[in-house]
Amino acid sequence: MFLQSRKPGSLAGAGPALLNASPSTSPNSNWGAKGSMANCRKLDRPAKYVIIIHTAGQPCTELDSCKELVRGIQDFHVNGRKFCDVGYNFLVGEDGNVYEGVGWDTEGAHTYGYNDIALGVAFLGLFEDKPPNAAALMAAQRLIRCSVDRDYLDPNYLLVAHSDVINSISPGRATHDIIKTWPHFKG
Repeated sequence: MFLQSRKPGSLAGAGPALLNASPSTSPNSNWGAKGSMANCRKLDRPAKYVIIIHTAGQPCTELDSCKELVRGIQDFHVNGRKFCDVGYNFLVGEDGNVYEGVGWDTEGAHTYGYNDIALGVAFLGLFEDKPPNAAALMAAQRLIRCSVDRDYLDPNYLLVAHSDVINSISPGRATHDIIKTWPHFKG
């Protein structure tokens, strides 16, 4: 399946290499997002960083439970934290799907000092002792490759863990141990 974004038809002309690199993605309209992003700032593109995060909540392995988690995160971020929308650019479930948060064009609210230059990719769950499953890890890697292929992410981007740039345990020790082996990692 090819990557879908907020803008219908934005994949027109996508070649086979792009389609092979794209993860299965659920645009925010598919997971039941509420409201618009009228008050959100635009991201300075192409992004220079990918910041890997975990949501520190329950994990999900099924489409419906992942959608429910993402809706809950949006509600907490908008109503509890007063963000303009979901604080992450993308969220990744252990069902192997990527859920569009604010997407490629909009600044997230995930990492102070980096929100305007980074894509925040959050694994749904708490991954201190065990990492996300293989389906989630593969989906995140495909999202990163697709972001470069579509010019949303600088080809010379830096990949960092949330805990590398702020005082946090996110994305968890187990996840950090895996992503430090990924291309472009700078810990």
